[in-house]
Amino acid sequence: MHTANIFLSPALIAKMVRCIEDAVGDDIRADIRQHDLQTKNSVPSRIWDLLNTNIIKTLDTEDCTIAKAHRGPWEMLVVYEKSTHCIFTFMREKRFAELRNRQHKRRCMHYIDMLARQFNVDLLADQQQLSLFPNTFSDEDRLPELVQTMLSDLEGGVEVVRHHVLVLFDTVGYQLTHVRAVMVTPSLDIAQNSEQDWSQYIAADESTVVEKVPNSNVPGNQPNRGLHLTAKAMARQKSRPKQKELERTTKRES
Repeated sequence: MHTANIFLSPALIAKMVRCIEDAVGDDIRADIRQHDLQTKNSVPSRIWDLLNTNIIKTLDTEDCTIAKAHRGPWEMLVVYEKSTHCIFTFMREKRFAELRNRQHKRRCMHYIDMLARQFNVDLLADQQQLSLFPNTFSDEDRLPELVQTMLSDLEGGVEVVRHHVLVLFDTVGYQLTHVRAVMVTPSLDIAQNSEQDWSQYIAADESTVVEKVPNSNVPGNQPNRGLHLTAKAMARQKSRPKQKELERTTKRES
């Protein structure tokens, strides 16, 4: 067992953070504007397509090798950084907290369980989660096979994988607010000396996407939604104040 540090050049860290910042900011805002989306149900998942595209365009260089991995219908990226021999994946803080808190309730391994068990098993945590029973998964005996399938795109392109690094981020609206890189143990605890705050690399530039001013004449932007009351409904509305005043007068007299 030993502790591990993450040694990356500031230039590469800045590139990774920029990929996230653009995806959750101007990229998704421009996408919404370009397609004139009237609802935003797809935005949370759409951001990942934009982030993955940014990663491929920015990080597929002599410093990194990028593999596409499939987890059911979900397509994700794994970045192998050659100087550290580490693989990097990206996740929201909220999702990581959910997976960590519910790990003992899950029957099958999530990909961060797989990667931690395969590459971070030698790491120690400062604060270990306490559990009466060790957590095991129904598919744990297939770990090497599952990891090999997941990282099949990396075969031949890497020498050895030392550790898995998880890049976690938070957003508020279309603003990236926090980024950190961590290594997690098989119990999903943060490994000793492995946490780095990358928030200082957030550029926080002014958005270049001009906000679209809503058309006030569109029915959806009008208080009555463009609907008109019938004569009977209008008559009922007019009679309500008189009826309420009559009720109040009656109560006072009684």
